[in-house]
Amino acid sequence: MGEGGNMRIDKGRNCTLAIRSGLLLLGLVSTASAGMKSLDDSELAAVSGQSGITLEIDLGLTADKVSYYDDAKGIHLEGFRVGSASDPVGSAHHLIKVDVGSDASLNLDYLVEDRRIEFGDIRLAGAPGLGIGGVFLDHTLQGYLTIKQGGATGGSGYTFDTAYTMTGGRLGYRTNGNEVFLDGITMDVEALGITLDVVGDTLKLDAPRVVGSWQVEAVRYSGNSANHGVSNDVGSGALLPSYGGLSGQYDLSSRTDIRAGGREGEGLRFDGQTTIHSASFLYHDDGNVLALRNITGNMNVQDLRLDVAPDWQSRPALALTLGTMTGEFNIGAVEMGGNGKSIGEVNASFLFEGHAYNGNSYTNAVYLQGGGHADAGPQGLRLAAEWSLRRADISYTEDGNRVIFSGLQSWGRGDVTLNVTREEVRGGTQFFDGLRVGFENVNAGYRINGLKVGGEDAQLQGGTELLLALGFYPSYEFELDGHMTLGAGGANGEGITVNSDIQIRNGKAAIIADAYDKGAGEVSQKGLWISELEYDAHIREMTIDATVGGLEVVTGESWGSMDIGNLRIGDKSTGGSLGRFVLQNYELGSSMAILPGGAGDVCVGGTGSTQAVCEASGGIWETRGEEGITIRLKQILARAEGNKKNAFAWETNRQVDGSGKPVNDTGASVLLNDIYTSDGGDFDGDGIDDNTFGIRTELAVDVYQTKVVKKQDGPDLLGVDGSKGDEKIMDAAAPQGYRYVNSPTQGDLSNRPLGFAVKAQSRFKELSINNIDLVHPTGGAQTAVYGVKMQNFDVRANLTATPIP
Repeated sequence: MGEGGNMRIDKGRNCTLAIRSGLLLLGLVSTASAGMKSLDDSELAAVSGQSGITLEIDLGLTADKVSYYDDAKGIHLEGFRVGSASDPVGSAHHLIKVDVGSDASLNLDYLVEDRRIEFGDIRLAGAPGLGIGGVFLDHTLQGYLTIKQGGATGGSGYTFDTAYTMTGGRLGYRTNGNEVFLDGITMDVEALGITLDVVGDTLKLDAPRVVGSWQVEAVRYSGNSANHGVSNDVGSGALLPSYGGLSGQYDLSSRTDIRAGGREGEGLRFDGQTTIHSASFLYHDDGNVLALRNITGNMNVQDLRLDVAPDWQSRPALALTLGTMTGEFNIGAVEMGGNGKSIGEVNASFLFEGHAYNGNSYTNAVYLQGGGHADAGPQGLRLAAEWSLRRADISYTEDGNRVIFSGLQSWGRGDVTLNVTREEVRGGTQFFDGLRVGFENVNAGYRINGLKVGGEDAQLQGGTELLLALGFYPSYEFELDGHMTLGAGGANGEGITVNSDIQIRNGKAAIIADAYDKGAGEVSQKGLWISELEYDAHIREMTIDATVGGLEVVTGESWGSMDIGNLRIGDKSTGGSLGRFVLQNYELGSSMAILPGGAGDVCVGGTGSTQAVCEASGGIWETRGEEGITIRLKQILARAEGNKKNAFAWETNRQVDGSGKPVNDTGASVLLNDIYTSDGGDFDGDGIDDNTFGIRTELAVDVYQTKVVKKQDGPDLLGVDGSKGDEKIMDAAAPQGYRYVNSPTQGDLSNRPLGFAVKAQSRFKELSINNIDLVHPTGGAQTAVYGVKMQNFDVRANLTATPIP
């Protein structure tokens, strides 16, 4: 067993307290000078039944530095302070009643008022001038703690009962004078029967039941360095902007084993299991709620190590490295909108474990470092991260019907930076107000094996390409740089404002992809691929709000370009190429709304708003239920402005270099230039055609039974025989789980196969193309068509993904 690390506390220059252990218990601190001696069990029993002791302490504690050393490498918590939250130089009041019960238990009733615990900065030895930033916690706490001798394994351990209420809480993170904090925290916690035992070389902590509820009044942002842990700006007196509020409750149990020894040498090892018996999580935005309810689940962590150790680039860091983590979480209802309507149930099972993808091995590790983005200032958090999600199944159930996104894998390695920033240009970098999440040299990817509809044992099928309308690819590999800054405040009042700049290099994304594992091991995926992708995207003032209808996202301005080096068929790297495609986009005021409820009643294959009229027209009347998701998209394509525009180019017959790689801009191409939408006239009298309608697309997503007919006579790929036109009926007693029926009965119709159903409608008033050019590598561009206008389009479709043997 390896040895624990060292902890040292420095007070000024002359006072040093060194403690040799990986476990530090900070109890009562008093300025009074008194001798103390430990009491054995017989002495404790002798004083039982006494009236007890009441301690009143006004505590003000500061330390220049608290240091933890692991294998001679240190992490330093600087500017440590415990004192008043409201008075920077004041003390926190503590009232503690100490009593010994008739069973020799130690009973503590306590009241802690107006206390702040904070670190001004966190630094790592070997990285001078860089800090992770400051953390502070304000609270008033009232509760009790009972300690009894005897743990889960016998008399050598201890049993704890505790409960407390927190009010007036704030939890904040501060970098370079800017901070984000949870404001107005209230919390009630009860944990009974917690046991602590030492078994061999293992410290065992068992919490059989922990229940609690919590609420955060607002998550606030401040870009004024004079503000620190206050709800109102000290200059203007105005309430600081809010991202919204949070609340929830939980009932869980856990077991944790702690051993000495890191991944290499000193450190700590953790193994644990956690079970969520019930929980909920709510996001509040100006009185509207997005709620995750009826949460249950479990998680098993094996071989989690904590070290002070360098990352793969030899940078000093606080290292968290993981062996494996498995688990499953279920959200019984996802509710949104004014009436709390549910879109359905979500379930996820996962396995984080080291694995090789595309010939490269990945593990799970996070290395915490100071500094953040280089131009943001000396304080910030840098996470050198590596992950390997070996397998996950994510399912969505609505109205009792279930679709599973099966075999999700994800992997990656790179740096993620975290800074609290304000709007300014520093070192040539544009920053924005809010919490900035940066990406530097992130090499990552994901892929999905396919869909399963109904249950875990259902047949694997395609259909993930139905999500392309939301920008989700079935498989995607990329190198990522850029940032996403989350600002406080939405379109009105509370909410979130997003500004981002993203660059993707060497991308490979599947438009359609076959499974990577059909049961005989992993194989190279085949499909239609966006390959050699270079992508540049920018978003300004995008607001996210929970509304009475659901969740609404409105973008102020967005622009970018997608340069697809090759559109390949077959293999993503070597498949035949259809040429190069370049798409540019420029949008003003586009929006997306996510609403509860799917398509409702639908006439498939016919027309009519009632069942009788629908069936009379040859259609099938489907009642798809109350749950589901409706997504409404509005894309306002703006006129060209400088380099910002909507355009599409297709280039073929490019010349190749010495290695056989096509050289861009050496072939012939067709260019659709300056594509934009319009309302078809100037209706507000400002001399410019109005552009408020855009391209409107509505997608209603449900999981529903679908009519599937055989396309030809004879046996299918699984050997099930049938005639052309026969309908597929699910039957658990059949050899392959289904049969073909020429004239299905009403009972047969109730066993039609489940499908992933999307009802779509897309409309626009006017879509224009300014010019269509033919471009030759030597002759340049020649305009073939001067202006194209398409008006009053209304396209509707019903798409369903079902298994095809």
